[in-house]
Amino acid sequence: MESSAQARPGSWDDALAPQTRLGIPDQHAQFLYDTAVRMLALLTPGNVYPGPFTYKRFWVRDTAFLLHALLCAGLHDRVGRALPRPLSTQQRDGFFHSQEGEWDANGAALWTLYRYCQLTGTRPLPAWHRPIIRGGRWIIKKRVRSPRGAPHAGLLPPGFSAEHLGANDWYYWDDFWAVGGLRGAAVLLEQLGDHAWADRFRDEADDLLAAIERSLEMTADRRPRVGIPASPYRRMDAGAVGSLAGGYPLQILPAEDPRLADTAAFLRENCFVGGGFFQDMIHSGINPYLTLHVAQVLLRDGDSRWFDLVEVVARLASSTGQWPEAVHPRTGGGCMGDGQHMWAAAEWVMAIRNAFVREEDERAIIGSGLPAHWLESGQPLSFGPAATRWGTIALAFEPSHPNMTVRWHATWRDRPPDLEIRLLGFEPVKAAGERGELTVGRFS
Repeated sequence: MESSAQARPGSWDDALAPQTRLGIPDQHAQFLYDTAVRMLALLTPGNVYPGPFTYKRFWVRDTAFLLHALLCAGLHDRVGRALPRPLSTQQRDGFFHSQEGEWDANGAALWTLYRYCQLTGTRPLPAWHRPIIRGGRWIIKKRVRSPRGAPHAGLLPPGFSAEHLGANDWYYWDDFWAVGGLRGAAVLLEQLGDHAWADRFRDEADDLLAAIERSLEMTADRRPRVGIPASPYRRMDAGAVGSLAGGYPLQILPAEDPRLADTAAFLRENCFVGGGFFQDMIHSGINPYLTLHVAQVLLRDGDSRWFDLVEVVARLASSTGQWPEAVHPRTGGGCMGDGQHMWAAAEWVMAIRNAFVREEDERAIIGSGLPAHWLESGQPLSFGPAATRWGTIALAFEPSHPNMTVRWHATWRDRPPDLEIRLLGFEPVKAAGERGELTVGRFS
């Protein structure tokens, strides 16, 4: 085997050299992480494919999740080479078009550009200026302003959206993505010196979020609980999983928002089979990546049961470390999509990354998702260097029974975050700085 020093240009060693490295005592989870990163790299050769066979086509939505996972896995150059692809889909009216009737596309495209700049610490290219403005204006023009007093007033029109949500409807999923995209576009335009359009997009994002809130308030008496349905005209059903986007990945709604918690609770009570989320619309199977969306909402809310869902998804993986888009609950094999579904791989990468470090407001939350059996294994854990909006951080956890020694080495840009070390079963500790070591004690 070639050493990394002798590796040929274009080899796996070259492609994965900047990868965020993981070290955990769980060999299966480790294998799934390493395999997921390799598969994401394999299917982003410039274009972005969510699968190698029937899904070897381009979707703006899937691209947002795949490229975000690659950013969080440290493969920034690969993402930079892939970004022209979503930009090339923009039509003259500003719509980022990969499939007809998917009104989440513009928000997803703009959010992807924003997160790329955030996580790499780079400024937007001047060539992006016009596509960003056109993309944001498309969202503004697409919103339905009348009739006033209707639950859908101010929202995006009915669309097919993500196909797993159901038939055409006024999906909150689309609206949350539009809010996230407009907010991200506002930041990028400020960096490009266009403060007028930045202010316009920021105001429009706030107005759209207010329309979502009005819609939920107007329809609250139709529902026996506070969870967020898929649309103002739907009862709580499996499609409500799409409304979790307001919490993950967009973080538009606060971590402790009771509506997110109740949506996740409804789904777990009514839409889970064998411990995983069963999507009975289109997919008709257990969906690994949507199960992990529910898990991420639980993680943000400090619910340690989140890792139960992660373990279910790990068990659903094939012997080669792959997931189909949906899993047959009896056979355990695929019943929807390609057998190597990259959105699922992306969500596995994000689950591991957020277990070690996640961003919440101006805080970097350290270790809040690490399960007890990893922490109590007596083995060290490590992750890094991991990209965050403030810079990169490498983490190491060394057991010192009964305590835990936590070390970090960061390279922060500009203003560093507040660090909060929150290990399950240990006292929470606040910290700061680029380099440090702390011994964290167990709860007495």
